[in-house]
Amino acid sequence: MISLVLAAALFAAAEPAAAPAAAPPAKAAKVEKVNKDGLICRKEAQIGSRMKTRTCMTQEQWDARAVDDRDMVEQAQRNKPYQSN
Repeated sequence: MISLVLAAALFAAAEPAAAPAAAPPAKAAKVEKVNKDGLICRKEAQIGSRMKTRTCMTQEQWDARAVDDRDMVEQAQRNKPYQSN
């Protein structure tokens, strides 16, 4: 309890920053490496495995994959069966 009060006092005494700090990047979006062929490689977690796999695609392919994934989620949400309570 005392530590909470002290932390609140320290927080209140601190001067506000001139500009807010940028949000840290998401954990899934790690640093991407672009090789000489224009491929962007990312390490992705695989379901059912502790090992991550390396996936390399062009930026256009990554964008198309993001659109396809979003469409798949939206379609699954639209086609939910009716449940009465």
